[in-house]
Amino acid sequence: MRAYEFEQHIPASHSVFLPLPEDVAGNAKIIVLFPDAGETTQSLSSRFANLAEFTAWLETLPPTERTVEEIDQQIREERNSWGD
Repeated sequence: MRAYEFEQHIPASHSVFLPLPEDVAGNAKIIVLFPDAGETTQSLSSRFANLAEFTAWLETLPPTERTVEEIDQQIREERNSWGD
C-alpha cells in the first residue's frame, strides 16, 4: 500500500483538487484531516531541533493517571476498530 499526503487550502467552495501520480488508478480510500480550532499545524520536526529537545519537552508534561494496562487496552481497542 502506498500513501500520498497533500496540504491544501480549503476554499469557500468546499471543494479540493488532488493531483495524483500518473501510475495511480482504481479504488482508493480518501482521508481528510484538518486541525481542531486553535490547534497549530506546525509539525514536531519544526518545533524541535532534535530528539533531545523533544524528550526534554516531553518530560515537562504531567504524568498520566492511567496504568500501563489501561493504555494497552486503549491501543488494542483502537487497532480493533480499524477493521480489515
